[in-house]
Amino acid sequence: MPKPTQEVVATQQHRRTFLQLGGPSPTNPVIYAGQDAQYMIMDGVTRPILGGIESVRVPDPTRLKQFKIVARKASPPDLPTATLRLLENHGILPWQLGEIKCPFNVYMPVGMCNDLSDFLAGWTDWVEIYSYAEATEVDMGSRSAWEDDNQTEDALSLTLENIYAVGALSFAEKAAIMIDKEVVDAVYGSDIECGVCGPADDGTKKVYAITKSSGAGSPGLPAELVYTLDGGLTWTQTNITGFGATEDPLAIDIVSGKLVILGDGAYFWATLNALTGVPGTFTKVSAGFNAAHDPNDIYVLSAREVFFCGQDGYIYRSTDITVGVSEIDAGVATTKDLTRIHGDGGETVVACGDDSTVVKSVNRGQSWATTTASPGTLLALIALAVKNSYEFWVGCGTTGRIYFTLDGGENWTMKTFTGTGTGSVRDIVIATEEVIHFAHDDGSTGYLWTSWNGGKDFVRNDGASKRILNWPVLDYINRIAVPKAGPPTNANHLVVGGLAGNATDGILLVGEAAEK
Repeated sequence: MPKPTQEVVATQQHRRTFLQLGGPSPTNPVIYAGQDAQYMIMDGVTRPILGGIESVRVPDPTRLKQFKIVARKASPPDLPTATLRLLENHGILPWQLGEIKCPFNVYMPVGMCNDLSDFLAGWTDWVEIYSYAEATEVDMGSRSAWEDDNQTEDALSLTLENIYAVGALSFAEKAAIMIDKEVVDAVYGSDIECGVCGPADDGTKKVYAITKSSGAGSPGLPAELVYTLDGGLTWTQTNITGFGATEDPLAIDIVSGKLVILGDGAYFWATLNALTGVPGTFTKVSAGFNAAHDPNDIYVLSAREVFFCGQDGYIYRSTDITVGVSEIDAGVATTKDLTRIHGDGGETVVACGDDSTVVKSVNRGQSWATTTASPGTLLALIALAVKNSYEFWVGCGTTGRIYFTLDGGENWTMKTFTGTGTGSVRDIVIATEEVIHFAHDDGSTGYLWTSWNGGKDFVRNDGASKRILNWPVLDYINRIAVPKAGPPTNANHLVVGGLAGNATDGILLVGEAAEK
């Protein structure tokens, strides 16, 4: 038996270094320092939290020449910095002595007892991600010596976009007693709050999920809203005011403090209590929707820019969610049914649907057009994620295939994985620049796939990697939700909802990486 204190803390020798030239991307391979690249180590890492904190002082009302602190002001943090130290190998031109104009990523798996040269399965603790490193200087150091014979070492000064880690996601089923029908969608409803403007929240405390109805029959069970306000410790179940007894919801999202649930030809909104997160009474809104072209999905760009895609290529926009929508593309770009809509948070909005159709707008929905090329032929596209104005991912509901484009739809590439060609890819979510999840089922079993290098490599819940733990047997996943906080939180928390393994009950899983 080992000593109780043996290897309790991670050391520098529990890390190995990987490089991804060009940054996180499904086409950029990860190379291993010491085998595929020069030997290298990371040194002098700094990750600023705040730029600085200063007090705001005013004259004390009761004491002369005295002051009182009435506020604190914080300046934004500088970008993270680090030094990448590389040795020079015989027989090859050192990379660090060439042009280094483009960003790159550095990864450090941490662990013991496993083979750390295995990027996907070799780590046991966590993987540190150094995102979008840009070289600002190369210190070439001592190039020769009088009598010493030290290794030649070059120091690359780096400025990075982010530094964070991904850990093992442990999954637990939630609200099992309440959820007796298929979970359709879920959304996180929290912002990071330190307790100044309301109850403390790390960005994961509030989760809202919707289920299907039981359909016709007796006793009929209407669709329900199930939510937690304390990070999953307790759950509440409630009906959606005004929802039809046999009506199934389609999607859920949050618009400026209002919970919005999409239904047949309408949506229902309720104000969330600013302090508790409890939803109020729902109001039904159908104004602006064409009765023959119902909406299928919702994308929230901002409080005044909420998009809906629908049947026959119709796309709608709401500038006030309490009033209704207006048509912004009445089946002009395409007449195919559009099932999913998403955007990059800026100018690019994309929708996809039947017959491999993908339409996009590069001006916040002002005009729409089909992409130059299509992903495959006559595919039923039911999953979509937009990373930026060039990189989109789509998934097929009938062939179990997933495709990506890196040039805004000019070309598409199929991503192969175990099970490609069978079942459905029902959802894709981009949590951070590096972390991407997608849901696949082969017709009988549902799987979660995840990447932490921008989609170049994926692992699933089969025990080959420590990234996904405690995965139950289920039929399929409908939707994946991630927080809207920062990369450390977004990468290490998610909610998935779908159909349980008995083909009857719904299932809601919360996955989290443990911290202490």
